Amino acid sequence: MNHKNEKTWDEEWELIARLNHAQKFDEYIEELGIAWKAFEQGNVPKGLRPAVHASWIRSHEEGIDAYRFEYQLCAEHELRRVMTRNSALIAIARDIMRNLLAYNPDGHINLTDANGVTMHYCGQDLTPVGSILSEAISGTNCTGRCIKENKLVYMLSAENYKEALRIRGKHCAAAPIRDENGVMLGVLTLTANPGYFHYHTLGTVQAAAEAISQQLILRHLVNEQESVMESLNEGVLVVSERGTIRQLNRYARQILGIQEDVRFRDADEVFMPDDCSFRALPACKDRNITLSPGPVSRITCVISVVITPEGGRVISMRDNRRIRDMTRRVIGSSASYTFDMILGQSRIMQDTRNKARNAGRSDSTVLLTGESGTGKELFAQSIHNGSNRNAGPFLAVNCGAIPRDLVLSELFGYEDGAFTGSRRGGSAGKFELADGGTLFLDEIGDMPLDAQASLLRVLQEGEVTRIGGKQPLKVNVRIVAATNRDLKRDIDNGSFRRDLYFRLNVISLPIPPLRVRKEDIKELADWFCEKICRALNRERALLSGSALQMMENYDWPGNVRELENIVERTINLTETDDISDKDLPEELRLSACAISDIPGESVKSFSLKDGEKTLIELCLMEKKGNMRQVAIALNLSRGALYNKMKRYGIEPDNYRRLCHDV
Repeated sequence: MNHKNEKTWDEEWELIARLNHAQKFDEYIEELGIAWKAFEQGNVPKGLRPAVHASWIRSHEEGIDAYRFEYQLCAEHELRRVMTRNSALIAIARDIMRNLLAYNPDGHINLTDANGVTMHYCGQDLTPVGSILSEAISGTNCTGRCIKENKLVYMLSAENYKEALRIRGKHCAAAPIRDENGVMLGVLTLTANPGYFHYHTLGTVQAAAEAISQQLILRHLVNEQESVMESLNEGVLVVSERGTIRQLNRYARQILGIQEDVRFRDADEVFMPDDCSFRALPACKDRNITLSPGPVSRITCVISVVITPEGGRVISMRDNRRIRDMTRRVIGSSASYTFDMILGQSRIMQDTRNKARNAGRSDSTVLLTGESGTGKELFAQSIHNGSNRNAGPFLAVNCGAIPRDLVLSELFGYEDGAFTGSRRGGSAGKFELADGGTLFLDEIGDMPLDAQASLLRVLQEGEVTRIGGKQPLKVNVRIVAATNRDLKRDIDNGSFRRDLYFRLNVISLPIPPLRVRKEDIKELADWFCEKICRALNRERALLSGSALQMMENYDWPGNVRELENIVERTINLTETDDISDKDLPEELRLSACAISDIPGESVKSFSLKDGEKTLIELCLMEKKGNMRQVAIALNLSRGALYNKMKRYGIEPDNYRRLCHDV
């Protein structure tokens, strides 16, 4: 902000230095009086500084009356706008102006904006707030000239344009206040009696103006930093090298539940971290830490630490609950089904839905049993949505699909470095992610025994401990489990824990297979037809009576899932919108043929094994012993088909020879 390179600047400093040294202020003032008279007569004044002469000319051309003095005030609404816009400048300048006045007891200091509007004053000979001191309004004066020339200036009393200012015998110095870009924000003007005005006065005023500028810049940077910190979507805690709290942003206060101002207090005493101290935290990324900012509160969050050059810590923190919410949104952990969406008006389905609705009103553990494809997850989602946890997460875990070695880490999570290949920063388990909601453990019968023991502890204690972790985490999770296995038999075999079974089997809910509620087949098939045709963008297909009859005669080993699969396959392979029994897949038609071949008098003694054997034989005959085509028709793997044929003593070569002979 040093502008001493201008020639006029040098001339001003040389003049005041010469006058101050030679003690000739009075003689120079008399010369200025002569210069003014020459100016009034239209002559070029001698001995007058060129910058002052130029200002006199501008004032004269503006038509300013040199012999009439009164302050012109800006409009009230405009003054309010000026004061509001410059509130920070006024607040900073106030103390500096008061300190500066201590060296000029009979002086006067005023602060104006860049347009010359007075915003604050102190000392003697006061300039009213709102008065306009620009050159175009008040003629040549120290403030107006500083604004015009945008540099430090001084004015001796006789250099003013207004007579009232010339004869009062006081001298002024004014310096611009600038922002970080060098743009003028205001002017600081000091008025002093001749005995207190000398060469060093200019440097003092300039230093005061620059101090105001620097404090404004610093405040702007601090405000900008605070705005950035407050806008961050994570908590920020700044701790000094001594361990005291320097700064805490809004999000950090929200995470930690802090309402009062805790700055300058010891961070360890405020937050009571487990097994660590804030002043000794190493630089790290995504480290789990448990804090106790209240007498009973315990908060687990993930932090990253940066150490400052002075030895302090800048700590960013994210609430584990928020991380879990984000993770749940990414993995789509929500329940979409309700009881109204579960089709079926048979008596057994109505009873099952009513029991499930009652189960949804409590927090007790539910065990859903039933064959594969009966819709156990639909009931699990509906129970969640019908409970008071419906605003919380719903997570489904297929216990049979998780590799045996990863079951514990998947369910309970792990800490950073818990095992080789673990993700940096650790990972939350499904129990943590489901906190406040429902965890659906599908295929629970396939869970390994060691994981069963850990699951039992979670159900008993209501807390989980991550692999490699030291502190247990409280979780509030409702368990809905499901299986298609006979768990009592598994208990006898030693593959399922008896104590876990009784923990899970608080509310037992068997889901009926499709073959025992065949009166629901028409409603289900019609719904699947409508849904699939809509997805294929074609007219809705209709099932004929014969097709429905064939469906109702089928045993549906795959239950509702198999029904949907067959309807979709039939619609895709049928060009017409009317589906007859001839359009249905071969397994349904062959099953119907097998049933029709059973003599009426022997139905009572006919078993499902006999029907399955007959169905395989009929299919082998139709496919001429082609095992691949038979497996496809019966919706079996070739291995499963060979096993069944071996069990029933069926030789495929017999059917190949039979067809060859024909």
